[in-house]
Amino acid sequence: MPKIVDHDERRRLIIESVWALISRRGLAAVTMRELAAEAGFANGGLAPYFRDKDEILLAAFQYACAATERRLAPAIAESRGLAALRGLCHELMPLDDTRLLEARVVIAFCDRALYAPGMSSAYQATTARWRTLMHNCLAQARLLGEVRTSVPDERIVETLVAVVLGFQANAVLTPAATTPERQLEVLEGLLDSYV
Repeated sequence: MPKIVDHDERRRLIIESVWALISRRGLAAVTMRELAAEAGFANGGLAPYFRDKDEILLAAFQYACAATERRLAPAIAESRGLAALRGLCHELMPLDDTRLLEARVVIAFCDRALYAPGMSSAYQATTARWRTLMHNCLAQARLLGEVRTSVPDERIVETLVAVVLGFQANAVLTPAATTPERQLEVLEGLLDSYV
């Protein structure tokens, strides 16, 4: 009887191997040969699942975003207004090892996306969803009277996106200066300025 192969499980294993390589050695280590070895596949064993490195990196990015969005849903559903906005930002910020690893994957993906329109559009779609969620939380905070600033919502959202995505890059590149405590302090100061 032929062995039954779970293709979804194998794709997930390959994506986790990408994450492991990026975490330990950076994007340059993600060659098809190194990735096959990391995942326990023979050379050429990745071909049935991914055509090339860009397709694998896109899948790793999408997996990171899906993980983030799985955390975002309860963070937003369990609170309202400013608390929901704060929770949303926290899930996007690299405040623990899991989110820091996701940030490493995102940073590696962004470098590659500069030269690949399909990858760039995936990034734009993801950040557009996050902006929409921020707008919704902010509108709710205004209705609840928690945010009374005259600063337009669009500017607040763009500032928050720049801050949380900046934290991702800085936590990867300058971790001593971008501690979780410092990130939280900066975010709170920013949110307080809108009350």
